[in-house]
Amino acid sequence: MQGQAVKIQASNINAWYGPQQVLDNINLDIYPEEILAIIGPSGCGKSTFLRCLNRLNDLTRSFRLQGQILVDNQDVYRRDINLAALRQKVGMVFQHPNPFPMSIFDNVAFGVRESNGRVSRGYLGDIVEEALRRANLWDEVKDKLTTSGLALSGGQQQRLCIARVLAVKPEVVLLDEPCSSLDPASTARIEELLQDLKQHFTIVIVTHNLGQARRISDRMAFFLNGRLVEHGETASMLIKPREKETEDYLTGNFG
Repeated sequence: MQGQAVKIQASNINAWYGPQQVLDNINLDIYPEEILAIIGPSGCGKSTFLRCLNRLNDLTRSFRLQGQILVDNQDVYRRDINLAALRQKVGMVFQHPNPFPMSIFDNVAFGVRESNGRVSRGYLGDIVEEALRRANLWDEVKDKLTTSGLALSGGQQQRLCIARVLAVKPEVVLLDEPCSSLDPASTARIEELLQDLKQHFTIVIVTHNLGQARRISDRMAFFLNGRLVEHGETASMLIKPREKETEDYLTGNFG
């Protein structure tokens, strides 16, 4: 990846919830059109770091951050940042599917309407169809767009949530354990989808599933106790990790 443009650059990131430090001097570059898997045991800071990238941690009053995060060389923690625009550009898919209690169509259209209230129904329909196609869900729901999103299976609901993120045309998609509540077949569909999406988006996924990280990621970043122990190309880290802590985690000796 040397010489490649950087999409996201995190420099000297330290973070706290109240008096408890949860991230310790994190430095990490994330590149366009790659899947970066953030791995590590529970409570190591993976999800906190992920939420730093689009400032979702700001919703927790006790959260405090030092350091700099650049997205396309723009400081996302500057005072005049438009948070709505940032979270549109850097979208988030959460651990458990969270469709809104509305139709499939309205679920996907929600963010588009919020950002552009004057969008025409016809144009909105095109956006919804494109997002559902990109989420590999269109063929399954095209004849029931007025049905509640809550009526879908768990795997379909998670793909619906991905479509909702894609509809606002982000450049980065963050996923926090998106398959943790899904069955193996649904997980395989999501993994296949992410491989397709990386052709167009930068994808950062937090996962406890080492098999998943092996299957889908181009690079991995291993967190432990709030520190970034090691990061690099997935194949290289799996064959010959540089740090003993990484080797122990990857071989199941802890975590």
